[in-house]
Amino acid sequence: FFMRLRKHHSNTCNNDDDASTSRSKGSTSPRSSSSNSLQINAAGSASSSLSSPPLTENPPRNILLMVEPTPFTHVSGYANRFQEMLKFLKKAGDQVDILTVDAKTPSRELPKAIFGYPIHHTLGFTFPLYNQISLTCDLPEAKGAQIIEARKPDLIHVTSPGFIL
Repeated sequence: FFMRLRKHHSNTCNNDDDASTSRSKGSTSPRSSSSNSLQINAAGSASSSLSSPPLTENPPRNILLMVEPTPFTHVSGYANRFQEMLKFLKKAGDQVDILTVDAKTPSRELPKAIFGYPIHHTLGFTFPLYNQISLTCDLPEAKGAQIIEARKPDLIHVTSPGFIL
């Protein structure tokens, strides 16, 4: 499947390049499609011709991740996104504190850490129109403010459809 996708993508890109060259009168060269291309190999891994700097090129950062609803107590694409991000932050040597909310999971079952990063949980409520998610105002605890004061993060990453700010 991935080989077919790559072949199809490659043919489509080549056709588009040829078409754009023939449409633009007076143009002497086709658009270059090789500088920013994404390739998918037979194993399904993607590789890009764009180069990325090494993860350890910059000094480690102190990061606060404030995320609601929690991605750490269920399996989903949302959860996978945060786990992958945290894996790369770990490889880069960054220190991360996580503040999240999960009003549905019993407190004894809430995760305390992921990849060695502490997970802080704040009080929250179930959203009435979509009761599968929990939101928070981070009151009365103000854990976000406490973490900011204690850790003085270089970067605060907030992902929230609700009120965590």
